[in-house]
Amino acid sequence: MALLVLLLPLDIGTTLAAILAIILVAGRGLWRCSGRGVPAILHIGHDRRITASSRDGRSCDGSILDDSYVGECLTTIVWRPDRAAWYELARTILILRDTLPADDLRRLRVLMRYGRAVVDEETSDRTAG
Repeated sequence: MALLVLLLPLDIGTTLAAILAIILVAGRGLWRCSGRGVPAILHIGHDRRITASSRDGRSCDGSILDDSYVGECLTTIVWRPDRAAWYELARTILILRDTLPADDLRRLRVLMRYGRAVVDEETSDRTAG
């Protein structure tokens, strides 16, 4: 990616800023995939709520979004923390077939496919009528 930026006809300041941005985004992505912030324990409820506990002991509650994918070989959990700011991106957890025991993977896939978010009846009445 940085090579493409170098090939563009940009001034040196813009080129350096773009390369720095690429390095920062790549570094943050690597840290989120292999650093201490990677979830070590996941708790997923039938109401599509998730609690992710990281290796450093912190836990974060959130909601699983409909953008999640459940397949035979691959499952992605796309979720948003409860107190996330509007500009924060949703978080993603990738689960491959061989990362969990078969029975745990089956239970996870059933929860992801058939779990439903709890709807607040007062809120849904106000929006419907």
